[in-house]
Amino acid sequence: MCANRSNHVRDKDWLERGVLFLVFGLALLYWPSILPAEFQRTENGGAESFEQLADGASAALAANRIPEAIHLYQRATAVRPSWSEGWWYLGTLFFDSSQFSSARAAFEHFVSVERKQPGPGLGMLGLTEFRLNEYRNALTALERGRELGLGDNADFVQTALYHDGILNNFFGKPEIALVRLTLVANRIAATHPEGSKDAVLADTELLDALGLAALRIRKLPSEAPAERSGLIRRAGHAQALIALQDRVAAGAELKQLVAAYPSESGVHYFYGVYLLKEDHSSAIEEFRREIAVSPKHAAARIQLALEFLSSADYKQGLKYAQEAVALAPDDFVAHVACGKLWLQLGNSDRAVGELQTAVRLSPGSPDVHFALSRALSTAGRSREAAQQRTEFERLKALAGAADHD
Repeated sequence: MCANRSNHVRDKDWLERGVLFLVFGLALLYWPSILPAEFQRTENGGAESFEQLADGASAALAANRIPEAIHLYQRATAVRPSWSEGWWYLGTLFFDSSQFSSARAAFEHFVSVERKQPGPGLGMLGLTEFRLNEYRNALTALERGRELGLGDNADFVQTALYHDGILNNFFGKPEIALVRLTLVANRIAATHPEGSKDAVLADTELLDALGLAALRIRKLPSEAPAERSGLIRRAGHAQALIALQDRVAAGAELKQLVAAYPSESGVHYFYGVYLLKEDHSSAIEEFRREIAVSPKHAAARIQLALEFLSSADYKQGLKYAQEAVALAPDDFVAHVACGKLWLQLGNSDRAVGELQTAVRLSPGSPDVHFALSRALSTAGRSREAAQQRTEFERLKALAGAADHD
């Protein structure tokens, strides 16, 4: 990502370049520079009107008189709290001045009053929360901003997706992290059509983030263990090739990675996931090797359970699924695998119980509701099955709309 760090993870370079880029590169992208005509002057004995304050703030900003601009934007937003444009400028000015608590307050005001395009404000709120080390709040804001649309500024969207990715991995969702970080890789490639692969592989910050997620190491890139830095970078290099759909080169690198680090946690799992598309038997062996290296590796057991489910070896699959549930009771996929296997073994009540737990853990997953609807139908609970099917259709439609945007 070629960025500078503050506290834990470096933001993109543009976030460190000062007010001019953020304000003129982002703020002007979303709002016009001319104030609406309906802003009327007050008649309070010579006191400055909202329009005068707003015009003065804009002039101070254009002249790079930042403290004055901040002061005037604060006064203008106090007069008119619904002025979303002013909150946006104020937030970006505070952010560029490293006044992150004040920036957070400004962006919170912005998203509360902006009706047409709150997504960029949520993205900036997420980046601000990140700089304040409020990681859970940061991820919530970034995810919501992504859902609503982060706008058209490529650097900003890329930065937001990167932070979304590393935070998802930090909170134990490496699969989602890889989706977000793959989008970052694709965006970098798209902006360098003459050398897309080289551009992606040169971004060492992105490679480290990809490597952490691929190896399922729940750390921010700045907190990655130094003794595993070489492994993480190489894993990220291989994952970047997968993101670029160069599977031949990725496979060759993964073979070398396994040979170089046969006893490191996560390596066999990573290779096994790669092999799932073309060599299921070899993938199963890699997952078993991962368990031998990391006896408490729940994800490898989940993969084995799903593989044995697909090959109709339900009893062996259930063994791995139950072990995964015991090791990771909050992993909804483990409960899904367990529920599906119980259903195939003819125990619909146990299946419903596991899948209800999965829904509780991941209520926003369409597939979990679909699986539960099938189990409920098999158990003869038609009304409840219909409710779950309706929720599945609703969530599926929402997911499709988000993907389309």
